[in-house]
Amino acid sequence: MNQLARFLIISRGQWFWMGAGIVLGVLVIFANTLLMAISGWFIASMAVSGSSGAAFNYFFPSASIRFLAIARTVGRYAERLVTHESTFRILSELRVWLFNRFEPLAPACLERYAGGDVTGRLRGDVDALETLYLKIIAPLAVGTLSLLAALVFLLWFSPPSAGVMLLFLLLAGVVLPLLVRRFSEEPGRRSALLAAELRTMVTEGLQGVEELILLGAVERQAAVVDGLSAEVIVEQERLGRINGLSLGGMAFFAGSGVAAVLLAGSMQVASHQIPPPNLVMLLLFSAAIFEAAGLLPSALHLLPAAQESVSRIFELADAPIPVPDNPVSSDLPADGALCFSNVSASYLPGMPVLDNFSLTIPAGGCVVLTGSSGIGKSLLVEILLRFRNYEGSVTVGGIEIRDLPKETLIGMIAAVPQRPHLFNGTIRENILLGSVSADEEQLQQVLKNSCLDQWIAALPLGLETMVGGNGSAVSGGEARRIALARALLKDAPILLLDEPTEGLDCATEREIVSRLNKWFRNGVATTVLVVSHRPACLQLGNSVIHL
Repeated sequence: MNQLARFLIISRGQWFWMGAGIVLGVLVIFANTLLMAISGWFIASMAVSGSSGAAFNYFFPSASIRFLAIARTVGRYAERLVTHESTFRILSELRVWLFNRFEPLAPACLERYAGGDVTGRLRGDVDALETLYLKIIAPLAVGTLSLLAALVFLLWFSPPSAGVMLLFLLLAGVVLPLLVRRFSEEPGRRSALLAAELRTMVTEGLQGVEELILLGAVERQAAVVDGLSAEVIVEQERLGRINGLSLGGMAFFAGSGVAAVLLAGSMQVASHQIPPPNLVMLLLFSAAIFEAAGLLPSALHLLPAAQESVSRIFELADAPIPVPDNPVSSDLPADGALCFSNVSASYLPGMPVLDNFSLTIPAGGCVVLTGSSGIGKSLLVEILLRFRNYEGSVTVGGIEIRDLPKETLIGMIAAVPQRPHLFNGTIRENILLGSVSADEEQLQQVLKNSCLDQWIAALPLGLETMVGGNGSAVSGGEARRIALARALLKDAPILLLDEPTEGLDCATEREIVSRLNKWFRNGVATTVLVVSHRPACLQLGNSVIHL
């Protein structure tokens, strides 16, 4: 429950909407129960009046019935509108909050989780929380408040009826929900876990479908997915049976409660303590108020799965940030000079990759790091981007990068990672992410330096060509050149290139190296660190460091 309280604290910006939805829900319940009660009383009173010949003013009750009928309809619409609006606002805030918590964890912390698992927590578990307010918090609040108000109403007209109804409302609104909560806990928790695992397996299977086909493992993967799907169905069937028993129990208690009110009210009618029409009113009111009691078991039935989703989200959100942003310097680096001094770092604790590494790159210098895979070349790039923690000293322009605000450091660096990401937009939009204020001349220059000019000129839509999700509509080499153009357009003091020519044919690679060499040596004051194992890239540097 502590995590659910945290969820409410995160959503505190929407407390007004949440409260408004609960108030409207209570008003709708009472409009419905009073409509039933007054209608029964009105019909019974008219019958008594007709048989006895006594005068009866039917204007007020008939007007009340019309008002309550309209209020119920309008209130139900308004309640749906407000609660769904509140849910969408909560999910929107939660997604932003979650992204802000996840972003500093990448990649050092998030890489311990499968890609499909992280995706599932970002999408599936967050989407599952739409039930938390809409189907759990609001129904629990509405049901509880409505039952308390109903008891006050019954106590006002008939204390004996209120006493017997209290017993059955406790059975229906407290005992039954607690039993449902107890029996739903295990299948609800397992259902959420299995559904998350199923999303992970499906996501990773789709992402790696080429490898599965090449390895002949498609059927094996399908069997795993089918097995997980079957387990999810089993748990959902268990939850369905529990829900069915809950509905049956609610119907039993509702019928028993109405029968008890009938017995208690009949004794009062017989002793002339209440008029006969009031008994009809109490019976219909008692029958209608069980709508509110029915909200409680249904809400607690869904609670275990929602708690598991909340737990999965906070498990990641509470992970310690690998490189905390605690700037102590407000000074800006004088230039883009890089200095690594006795740097030690690793991907996993106890398994050092870099050990007392030292390197100095003067401002405007260009160094190529080469060496076998796994030796730590890309780790240096990740350290500069504040993706990994380290021991020793790493300075930019003479200032330790730990002491710089993250925004300041990232603003000084343009990078082309090993696996560049392209967004589902046009080539122009993906390149302009480097500098949205760049003019057409600057854009054409980076297209030329990254060897994209001739390829784009041959495209029917040119720069307006869509690249697809994650660059699916372009080749790997084309995606890398688009990422290179984006980095060059940023025109940052420091440029990091991690395998910039990977996936390119030899002729294109030579041309890019030639153009970049010309650009680097044309008075550009950019400090360049190139990580590559390809011989052609060795020509880019003023010096080459073999790790």
